[in-house]
Amino acid sequence: MSIGADIGIPHDPSNQRPADPPETIEAPLDTMPTSSFSSSNVHSALYDYGRSELYVRYLRDGPDAIYRYWSVGPRTWSGLKDAGSKGSYINRNIAFDYPYTLLTKGDFPQRGRGLDNDLARRFVTTP
Repeated sequence: MSIGADIGIPHDPSNQRPADPPETIEAPLDTMPTSSFSSSNVHSALYDYGRSELYVRYLRDGPDAIYRYWSVGPRTWSGLKDAGSKGSYINRNIAFDYPYTLLTKGDFPQRGRGLDNDLARRFVTTP
């Protein structure tokens, strides 16, 4: 068990993939803004229905640890949205079950790779 990027949520290191920025973020997108969270570990989350990818911004010394999880079904996304504790839900249902890549907002250009979408750009850049 390893702690990814000092975020306080353990991840299976065998699921980690090289840090390659996403080629695109497709619509439709759904997000949980910061205001919907009362979490000590999770800042916000974005779900890409077009690619079945989940992006979670974790808190460290600021919300700059973004994990991209692949092949996440909409049912898992719904469970995260409905969970009373986002961090506990991620720990039980996502962190050890899905391949992931650690990104920072610097991995996303202001435009392109889906950041032409206002929702995706706000998710990545809003503190």
